[in-house]
Amino acid sequence: MKRLALALVLAVWAAAAISPVAGADPTHAKSSTLITADCGGRAVTVSVNGNGEFSPAHDVNSTSVFVPTAFDLTFTFTPTGGAPEPETDTSSKAGPIKNTVTCDIPLQTLFAGPEGSATIEGTVTGFWTPQR
Repeated sequence: MKRLALALVLAVWAAAAISPVAGADPTHAKSSTLITADCGGRAVTVSVNGNGEFSPAHDVNSTSVFVPTAFDLTFTFTPTGGAPEPETDTSSKAGPIKNTVTCDIPLQTLFAGPEGSATIEGTVTGFWTPQR
């Protein structure tokens, strides 16, 4: 169950499938999750969905996209009536890239239901496109 929860949470954060169609709304995608972060002193809310760990996340208040290059995240799944099961992701995919920013993700609940709940917290480094 712990691996499944980690896979779900990783997919939620790191997998924003951004449609090239004008007017597409990623916040209404079936697997969309909203995550708040502080990116270089700027509060943002991003919509994440899709299937790839390093897929971009869409800033819901603009047309900007955040492309992650490194993670230091802790996901915790707590089954109903059970003990918390934390997992840490410290993946990275690229060497230093110009104009990267590190986004702090405060502790927040990703989902809660009869099976349990999951939280996320940590940092994600990447870059915005278009560049800010």
